Amino acid sequence: MGGMGKTTLVKKVYDDPEVIKHFKACVWVTVSQFCKIEELLIDLAQKLFSEIRRPVPEGLEIMCSDKLKMIIKDLLQRNRYLVVFDDVWHVCEWQAVKYALPDNNCGSRIMITTRKSDLAFTSSIESNGEVYNLQPLKEDEAWDLFSRKTFHGHSCPSHLIDICKYILRKCEGLPIAIVAISGILATQDKRRIDEWDMVCRSLGAEIQGNSKLDNFKTVFNLSFNELPYYLKYCFLYLSIFPEDHLIQRMRLIRLWIAEGFIEAKEGKTKEDVAEDYLKELLNRNLIQVAGTTSDGRVKTLRIHNLLREMIILKSKDQNFTAIIKEQNVAWPEKIRRLSMHSTLPHRQQQRSVSQLRSLLLFGVVENLSLGKLFPGGFKLLSVLDFQDAPLKKFPIAVIDLYHLRYLSLRNTKVKMVPSHIIGKLHNLETLDLKKTSVRELPVDMLKLQKLRHLLVYQFKVKGYAQFCSKYGFKAPLEIGNLQSLQKLSFVEANQGGGTIILQLGKLSQLRRLGIIKLREEDGKAFCSSIERLTNLRTLSVTSEGSSKPCTT
Repeated sequence: MGGMGKTTLVKKVYDDPEVIKHFKACVWVTVSQFCKIEELLIDLAQKLFSEIRRPVPEGLEIMCSDKLKMIIKDLLQRNRYLVVFDDVWHVCEWQAVKYALPDNNCGSRIMITTRKSDLAFTSSIESNGEVYNLQPLKEDEAWDLFSRKTFHGHSCPSHLIDICKYILRKCEGLPIAIVAISGILATQDKRRIDEWDMVCRSLGAEIQGNSKLDNFKTVFNLSFNELPYYLKYCFLYLSIFPEDHLIQRMRLIRLWIAEGFIEAKEGKTKEDVAEDYLKELLNRNLIQVAGTTSDGRVKTLRIHNLLREMIILKSKDQNFTAIIKEQNVAWPEKIRRLSMHSTLPHRQQQRSVSQLRSLLLFGVVENLSLGKLFPGGFKLLSVLDFQDAPLKKFPIAVIDLYHLRYLSLRNTKVKMVPSHIIGKLHNLETLDLKKTSVRELPVDMLKLQKLRHLLVYQFKVKGYAQFCSKYGFKAPLEIGNLQSLQKLSFVEANQGGGTIILQLGKLSQLRRLGIIKLREEDGKAFCSSIERLTNLRTLSVTSEGSSKPCTT
């Protein structure tokens, strides 16, 4: 992560007299974010000639990269050298210079600092080197650095200890953050705890307006500006989540897809592409793994607190997301994404949200009514996330949301899904009803042919038996219409004498399947159906009865 202290650590080694004495030539090359290979090689060559006290060849500035590599290699062939490449951003830069640096068996060394995990791994494998991953400062180390920078050798006043430790926790052991915030606090009146409390409560404003944090902002901006456009949207989207919130990996992926940030590529589903994007953000150390599954897969993610503040500022500048944490906060004129944390706005604070595309609630404990909250409506809404909200009934207002692609009522008190509403959501891709009291889904669900993720715990489709009887089907055929479905959780196989399993084979995109109450006599048909599910990755089955399992 930027600001962890990579350059500082390497500089301490590079400047050490014992190290300098050991090498014939020591050269430090700072790699700019958008440097050209020829410029990098010219810079390296010029510094080497200067270090070895030899004249720079004429025309060096206009030589091609191959010629430059030959000159550098010849220069270093018989010398013990130390070369540092600081802040390398791209693998291609390492690929370009590595052939110019001979392995001359003289005890030479190369050091690279980078924010990219894949670059570190690649360069170390090729050169039989070592990767040293810097970790955040331990609590005692962080306190020592904070105290030295804030109180200049004096101890922290007793009445400021608690607030200082709280501020330090927000830094999460990141040296550049500790030093930057210490610079602000060092100028505060140590008798005025209210001034220190103000800094604590308004770190976002401090980052935006305090010149003492410019270095921290620069480090962040380098990482952000280097992101390709498609990752910038995904990264800014992290601003919707509250501080210290553990982000579920699959929830984030489904939200990205619903927002339109992800496009399928040849041979890859949208989910596959989103997974690649997530890995890239992890590789760039812009997001951290918070928890993993028993088999090592990423389960939850988190963002560094101060990095989150920077994301919020970027998001606000670009009118990407509006975050409401207080009832009296002024809203932007045009809102595309709205994230409410812990509170709902007063009715007099409401304004037109006709352009709203996404609405997400976190930690809201007040009773919800979309009609009262937004009387003007928001017919363009594509994401509605009520997870953990105090919701007792299915929100009737969604009946007008033709563009809705993502609806989460997870961990609410909703008990039923109205048939006349759900059948109208023709563009719905994700319906998350986990940890609700919903146990039956209306047959109109089968009209949702764009549905990709259906998350419900132990349910059956209401009206299946009547549907089959009415049209003379031996088994329900309509489940096969949901051909976009990728996740089907805990569906009851035995439904009113009919069975759903004969049509599972039509769900060619299905990746995760949970079946309960599978009858012994349906075992062979079930095996035959899932044999055609070539994209299936996760399967959970429970059976009915105590007879021997069938074989096929």
